Amino acid sequence: MPKHPIAVELEAINREGETQVVRDCGLPVQGYSVYLRAVEASGLALASWVSDYDTIGPAYELAERLSLALAIPLTVLVPNH
Repeated sequence: MPKHPIAVELEAINREGETQVVRDCGLPVQGYSVYLRAVEASGLALASWVSDYDTIGPAYELAERLSLALAIPLTVLVPNH
């Protein structure tokens, strides 16, 4: 069965290479990734990588456009600035 997209996610990667999934202030990050989360017929959710960026602006723009084009929610998992 085909996968069905359920969310577009924007995640930040910290300097240790770990995915930063908290909304805390002042946490240093080195890059941003856009993912498309999909669910299989079995109910298993998988994230497919779309692209990486050095700054949040282009990453957020792509994530927002994908979210609008696919009519699915945008989940932003980056530190608040």
